[in-house]
Amino acid sequence: MYYKEENGRIIFSKCKTIMLNGLWISNPSTEQITEAGWSVYVAPEPEEPIITPQTEPDYDQLLEAVKTMLNKDVENMTDEEALSVAALFPTWKSRLDENKEVTAGERLWYDSKLYKVVTTHVPQADWTPDINKALFTEISIVEYPDWIQPTGAQDAYNIGDKVSHNDKHWVSDYNGNVWEPGVYGWTEE
Repeated sequence: MYYKEENGRIIFSKCKTIMLNGLWISNPSTEQITEAGWSVYVAPEPEEPIITPQTEPDYDQLLEAVKTMLNKDVENMTDEEALSVAALFPTWKSRLDENKEVTAGERLWYDSKLYKVVTTHVPQADWTPDINKALFTEISIVEYPDWIQPTGAQDAYNIGDKVSHNDKHWVSDYNGNVWEPGVYGWTEE
């Protein structure tokens, strides 16, 4: 590409045809272009490199983008809403592999089920959510899930919590309830 200044303006041309000494010349040589007053135009280097985007993101990139976009909303979902999009939550294995601390209230996917972290901790291979009830609670939309003996205050039942035990439905009467339904602290429904 070539350029020249005329009447205070810069004009650009590919110079396939030029006028030289009153004659039109097609496909002029470099010498003829220079004689006609044109100069070679060299584009300035961009200040920042131009990044060419990838044409198609792969599946993992799309999934990460969706997770990032929805992260705030996912954290504020009810347990029932969370179950409908359970695949958006990180897996227990990913946290184990990263040796990353999980915090109380965080939801994790494990063995086709969604679990809520009861106590903040760093996962260990033998502390799987399906076995370690002191660290994890399975999230379920079952109105009366099976009663599980609490191991302490961290997984004790609270007022209004519903359970199924000995083929009956029970509602907790107290916060911090570690008693077995039918013994103390529960009302049969």
